[in-house]
Amino acid sequence: MYLPRNIDAKLKKWASSRYRKPLILRGARQVGKSASVAQLGALFPFFLVVDFEHQDFKAVFEQDLDPKRIIKQLEVILGQRIIPKETLLFFDEVQECPRALMSLRYFQEQLPELHVIAAGSLLEFVLGSLSFPVGRVEYEYLYPLSFQEFLKWTGQEILAENLPEFNGDVLPHIDNMVAQKLNEALREYFIVGGMPEAVKVYAETSSFIEVRRIQDNLIQSFQDDIPKYVRGASQIRNIIKVFKRLAGSCCQQVTYSKLLDDDNKRNKQSVFLLEKAMLIHLVRATSPNGLPLGAHCSEKVFKPLFLDIGIAQRISGRQEEQIVQANDLVSMFQGQLAEQFVGQQMLAEKKGCENGKMYYWKRHKRGSTAEVDYIMSRNGEIVPVEVKSGKAGRLKSLHLLMREYPHIKVGLCMQSINQPSVHENIYFLPLYTKV
Repeated sequence: MYLPRNIDAKLKKWASSRYRKPLILRGARQVGKSASVAQLGALFPFFLVVDFEHQDFKAVFEQDLDPKRIIKQLEVILGQRIIPKETLLFFDEVQECPRALMSLRYFQEQLPELHVIAAGSLLEFVLGSLSFPVGRVEYEYLYPLSFQEFLKWTGQEILAENLPEFNGDVLPHIDNMVAQKLNEALREYFIVGGMPEAVKVYAETSSFIEVRRIQDNLIQSFQDDIPKYVRGASQIRNIIKVFKRLAGSCCQQVTYSKLLDDDNKRNKQSVFLLEKAMLIHLVRATSPNGLPLGAHCSEKVFKPLFLDIGIAQRISGRQEEQIVQANDLVSMFQGQLAEQFVGQQMLAEKKGCENGKMYYWKRHKRGSTAEVDYIMSRNGEIVPVEVKSGKAGRLKSLHLLMREYPHIKVGLCMQSINQPSVHENIYFLPLYTKV
C-alpha cells in the first residue's frame, strides 16, 4: 500500500499545469521516486513504465530522437497505445539510457501535450555530461521522509497535524501532551530515519532490530553502487572510507587534508562523488552580507549533511539505547544528530534553502572563532539558525553574528524544550518545530 508523501501535491500540480514540461525527478537511491510517480500514474487512464534496465527499450533510443517514432516503437514493445493527455509515460532507471534524457527536449518541443517523467538512481552523473537547452525540462527533488511524513507513515496522523510550525513572528502554542508525544516520536525518528523501506518496516513491526537489518542492506547497496561511478581500486577504497567517516562526523567542519590520511586530491574527489550520488549534501560556509547567500560562500570550507539521520547513526555505530535514554537530544553526541535532524528537515521541506543549497556561518579571527549552524534565506530575509542547549547567554556565536550584521533582525535556536519563547530577538523553539 502506498503511503502519502509531500511531493504528491507537487506532482499533481505539475500534471495539471498547462505549461508543464517533461519532469526529471532527482534523488538518491531508495528514497521513493518510482513509488511517488506510480501514485501519480494511478490518477491517469493509462500509466506506462519504460524500464531502461531492459535492453529493448534502450534500442528504441539508439536511432534518431523523433518523439513520434519513439512513441510508435514503445507502443509495440508495451502492447498499449500512448495517448497524449491520457497517458503518463515514465522513464524509469533512465540513467541507463542517456539518450532517453536527451529526447526530453524533443518531447517538449514536438509533443508537449504528453505527460513524461524521468527518474533514476545516480542520475546526477549522467545529467552532468548532458546539455539541456534552458526551459526544456523541469526538475523536482525527493529526499528521505521528513519527520512529519514519518509521523503519518507510523499511524500518528493526528500528531502530524499538531506538529508546530514557526511562520516568522508568532510563537506556536504546544499542548504539553502533544509535546511529550512528539519528543517520544522524535527519538524514534533519530533511530529509524526517513528511508521509506526502514520507516515502513518500523510501522509494521515496531522493531529496531528489523530496522537495523533494512539499514544494513541500504548501506550495502550504497557501497555496491560505488564502482558504477568510481574508477580505480585506490579511489574506491578511499570513497568507502570517506563515506563512513562523514557519517560519523556529520555536521562537523571538514577539511580535505584532515579527512583521511590519504592523498588530498583523492579525498576531495571522494567528497565530490558522494555529493553527486546525493549521499551527502555539503553545507558551505558563507558570509551573510546579503542575498543570495551563495554569492559569498566558500568552496573550500563545508560541513557534510548526511543523506539520512537513521543511516548516519547506523554507520557510526551509535546504539539505539543511547538515543532512547538520552536526557537531551540536542546535546548528545556533541549535537551532531540534532544538527543533522534540523538540516535534513530544512532540505526535505525545502524551507530556508537557496536553490537547493544550504549554508552556515564560520568566523575566523585571531583569538576568536565563532560558528552558527545554518543560515537560511526566507522571504527575502537572512535568518540564522542555531541548534544548541542552554540559555540565551550561551549563544555567543549567534549574538556575535547578529551584532556584526545588524540587517539580520531575528535568530532561531532549536532546543530540547516543550514550549517556545523569545528573548532579545532570538526565538527558542522545540527541536521538532517546522521552520
